[in-house]
Amino acid sequence: MPIVVIADDSATMRRLVSGLLQRAGYDVVATEDGVAAVQAVFRNQPDAVVMDVQMPRLNGYVAARLLKEDWATADIPVTLLTSLDAASDKYWGGKTGADRYLTKDFEAGELVATISALIAEQAAARGGRDRLRPDPVELGDDDVLERTVDVLDRTLFQTSLAADITGLAAVTVEFEQTVAGVLDVVGRVVDLHLAGVVLVEERSAYLSVVHEVSQGHYADFLVRAAEVLSASIGADFPANALQVRVADPEGLLGADDDLGLTTFLSMPLRGHGGRVIGVLALSSSYGDAFGDAALTTLRLLESPAGLVVDNARMVAERLVWAPR
Repeated sequence: MPIVVIADDSATMRRLVSGLLQRAGYDVVATEDGVAAVQAVFRNQPDAVVMDVQMPRLNGYVAARLLKEDWATADIPVTLLTSLDAASDKYWGGKTGADRYLTKDFEAGELVATISALIAEQAAARGGRDRLRPDPVELGDDDVLERTVDVLDRTLFQTSLAADITGLAAVTVEFEQTVAGVLDVVGRVVDLHLAGVVLVEERSAYLSVVHEVSQGHYADFLVRAAEVLSASIGADFPANALQVRVADPEGLLGADDDLGLTTFLSMPLRGHGGRVIGVLALSSSYGDAFGDAALTTLRLLESPAGLVVDNARMVAERLVWAPR
């Protein structure tokens, strides 16, 4: 029998929703607030979750985000069932990762149909295979609080990082300043030796030397970045055809010839319309330098960095062709 965890601080709503789902053939676990709901989900590994938004201790928005950001519960469909019906409430509900948003003026059949459809969608996504349920986990109140603080801290980091990148559009005028600003942000949040942006139309590479690198490291970096860009655009893009601009205020390039390139990482920079305008490339003289934290950070940077650089390119083009 499919299991549904419900959470609502109203005893009346708990009885109403429980009765509807039980008559439809679901096994129901009822909880009174967001903390208890998260605990019940990890303990029971249900097939679906139905939560109110306005609840004590932990609201439904935060509880949904906690569930959606943990691998053990991310695939469990969450429906927010609330009296909040403003467009902004529904928008934020979607941003938490919730799969459906229903208001409490729902019809009885609507809720049952929504839960059934969500469970069916999950089964279809698995190709009809039985769901693999992780072992039950008992979370104390402090465990839920710790996870909440962690999610909020990561969300603040993501927001701050995106703001630093997008804010470059407001404080920089020249195209090269914008690219340098992007590389400066990358160098502050990822441990690396060399960072660069290689652009297709400009056939240019902008490099920032963060720590000591050898001439061999520098040359290998350009070759690998050009190879990645060639693969991304499906055309030959040789490194020796690049115009290279290097920011190395401390004279770190070539300071130690023993430090070769050991770890290299790149990702495409996409401008408007998803068009590849270049690549963001990073390197280190140390093995396995870029772990999960660095990869997560770079994924956050990928989209805003591409758009900011593309905007700066278009502004520069307009300035060139502007009447004088």
